[in-house]
Amino acid sequence: MAVPAAATPAAATPAATILDVVETETEILVDNGPVQLTVSKTSPARLTALRFEGRDLLGSGGRGNYDMNNAREGDALPLPPVQNTVELRRGSDNSGDFVDIAFRYSPTNGGPFWLERHHIVRAGEPGLHLATVFQHPPELHGFRSDQHRYVFYLDPALFTHASVEDDPIGDPWRAGAAVLPTPAELAAAPMVMDATHDLSAVGSAYPRRYYTKYDWATWVKDHVVHGLYGNGYGIWCVQPNREAFSGGPVRQDLNLHQTTSRPVLLVEPHATHYGAPPVRVAAGQEWSKTYGPYFVCFTTGTDVAAMRASAVAHDHRDFHDRLALPGWVPSAERSTVDGRVDPGPAPAVAVLSDNGIDHQRTVLGYAYWADVRRDGRFSLPGVRPGTYRLTVYREGVWDDVVRDDVVVAPGCRLRLPFTAFPRSVRPLWQIGTPNRTSVEFRRGREFRQWGTSRFFAADFPDGVVYTVGRSGPADWNYLQFQRIDGVEQAPWRILFDVPQPANTATLTIALAAWGMDTARDIPPTPPNLTVHVNDTSFAWTFEPDETRGATYRSGCGGRTFRRSFPVVLRRTGNEIVLRINEGSPPELGNDLAYDAIKLELGR
Repeated sequence: MAVPAAATPAAATPAATILDVVETETEILVDNGPVQLTVSKTSPARLTALRFEGRDLLGSGGRGNYDMNNAREGDALPLPPVQNTVELRRGSDNSGDFVDIAFRYSPTNGGPFWLERHHIVRAGEPGLHLATVFQHPPELHGFRSDQHRYVFYLDPALFTHASVEDDPIGDPWRAGAAVLPTPAELAAAPMVMDATHDLSAVGSAYPRRYYTKYDWATWVKDHVVHGLYGNGYGIWCVQPNREAFSGGPVRQDLNLHQTTSRPVLLVEPHATHYGAPPVRVAAGQEWSKTYGPYFVCFTTGTDVAAMRASAVAHDHRDFHDRLALPGWVPSAERSTVDGRVDPGPAPAVAVLSDNGIDHQRTVLGYAYWADVRRDGRFSLPGVRPGTYRLTVYREGVWDDVVRDDVVVAPGCRLRLPFTAFPRSVRPLWQIGTPNRTSVEFRRGREFRQWGTSRFFAADFPDGVVYTVGRSGPADWNYLQFQRIDGVEQAPWRILFDVPQPANTATLTIALAAWGMDTARDIPPTPPNLTVHVNDTSFAWTFEPDETRGATYRSGCGGRTFRRSFPVVLRRTGNEIVLRINEGSPPELGNDLAYDAIKLELGR
């Protein structure tokens, strides 16, 4: 992320100052000079007081706490005796310049793993570090985790504005919408969806009619910092180390939002909101993972660019090595992986992720990514030792470079051999560009706002009918809705001719997202996209965990999918019909975003 030229970075190393720690029967109090905080021992790992430069940041009723969504899978197995502990660790080299408040929790029926939650405070530093460590021994039963995060519930009178960079695609708008609606305005405004309010009648300074927390989501790839600010103070979540984030660079997720009581700042390395899979660990499987540390930085000032720059200027690599959390790999044991693919003008990204699976499904291990330079070279520093899949994807290219069994040894520089992108046949026709989003279609640049379905009837009074050779991107909506306001929508149609009679061909459909159309629980019945090509039909079904809320949460992309179908064509009058959940129970409801569709002659 570029640092604004006008910003003045903070010092990378905190000035030496006090670090007072007091432990009582019920709480731990820490004072490092600029920051004073209290962590409760009776409300597990809950931050109950937080002051910076003499100012209370939480306000009455505010707090900071971990939030999790876990469930047992399979039969319950015996659990070890409860051994919940709180440990204060002062400076691994006895310097005493930091304190690590480590809460260790025993396995439970719903969370069959050992769990450590860390609050780490460094002398003189304007912030705190947060980390979570999971350890699942093979003798415990299985589980799934849909989400875990740290949540700050802050003073609404103090923090009045949001700061999140604009998405790399679509129309920029966030800088002009920084002022948050107040809790009172949200409470008075009708709720049109969960966490989504119509502000039209409440006189809010927020410049959009609808406010929803989903507007402030981002892609993980280049996102480093987000924050809340106001009245001369700022609080920032800084996460330059995103190796533990589930879903890799293509994942999106939430960052912050206003509520009817107070603003919320999120530190969320794992969640399934936009299609990333849940963490799933089976009985008999040994698994451990360290999330973080992530830095929450406090600033003073009125220049938001300078405060953002100050937050990201802190370099904690040496400190994190010295901190030596369980599962942390120090810098000396990490490696750099270099490689090269075909050069090309379109943006490309190289990813190291869990071996043997699609990189967007990485949840159990760690992932690393970097932009590919124009000459086709890339470099991935700071990689933990392990065995990975390499994926390189490029905008506008259908097939990725994929190489499994990339073995990264400790403390080395691994140079991978040149790998070319797979050669592709020029399609007979194509709708859209394979870029993992539907941004190029009608209304696509307007995503990140609630209720674009309300424009659909006026935009497409006769439904979506795309005629190859005459239609363009504006004739294809960025989302296909199964229902709008409870009314079933007509299927979408593609009409085309071919230059030769009775051609056999391959139809390939790439989806940028397959999502639920509401926030209800995902039904167990598999949903489907039914594809009719002339007299032949194909039912493309999706598993429940593949059905997430990317489209419901105002996205034009989420977890991506691709499938090819063999088809038989006529010389003229060919028709493709695309219908959501044909023949399925009425409780199913889905929307989808198309990435691109192509037709190639031959099979």
